[in-house]
Amino acid sequence: MQKSVHHDRISEQYQASSSQYDNVKNLPYAFVERETLLSGIPELTGKSILDVACGTGFYSRIFKRLGAEQVVGVDIEQSMVDVARQIEAERPLGITYDAVDAAALPVLGAFDVVAPIWAFVHAKDAAEYHEMVARCAANLKPGGLMVALCSNPDIDLERMAAYPRYGLSITPKDKHGDRQVIHIEMDVEPHVGFDGFFWPAGTTEAAMEKAGLVDVRRLPNRAPGHDIGMSDKGYYADFVANPPFALYTAVKP
Repeated sequence: MQKSVHHDRISEQYQASSSQYDNVKNLPYAFVERETLLSGIPELTGKSILDVACGTGFYSRIFKRLGAEQVVGVDIEQSMVDVARQIEAERPLGITYDAVDAAALPVLGAFDVVAPIWAFVHAKDAAEYHEMVARCAANLKPGGLMVALCSNPDIDLERMAAYPRYGLSITPKDKHGDRQVIHIEMDVEPHVGFDGFFWPAGTTEAAMEKAGLVDVRRLPNRAPGHDIGMSDKGYYADFVANPPFALYTAVKP
């Protein structure tokens, strides 16, 4: 798989953390990420799902255990895919993994659900953002659902000071056009960190609509133990009120 210089940098950052990447899923912030993401995933029994930017397969394995008949995971970084395949070999669930750049994602099938999880945050520009969304949409069957975990377009950079208590730190860097460049550090050893972007409001909705998707929605953030939303009190309140991510769903007509 040939990558651009931009995607080579992304790949290198993830390659350095591939062996311990699943450890970040045990940090407090990741429980909110998981609850929020899974709130948008429909009943999977007997369904097919494409996990885009699957990393080492953490969510792919959850999707399979939720009853999905077919799970395919793709990620830009070969070392991540290698770890996912090793876990699959040791504890087989019937998941297929491959090294694929979301910006060059081919049509791998007609899936009931396509779940790009943190995939779009690394698009090098608006054109590539739209291309990624379109390529994900092309893998949906009619009536299929896209569930996309993206950067939060309404992020309050000042309130990110609360993040370290939840296991991560995000440092704003220079702006690149209309995008806010950030560096993310996860509180695990060995080190896990990478760069990304906060995209402006409307970017995801516009890309989904351009890709021909309908019923575009942004879902509320969730936290463990809460059926819907979150009160303004409690351990997770500060994080849920200003998370680094936002969850969008859309349907292919």
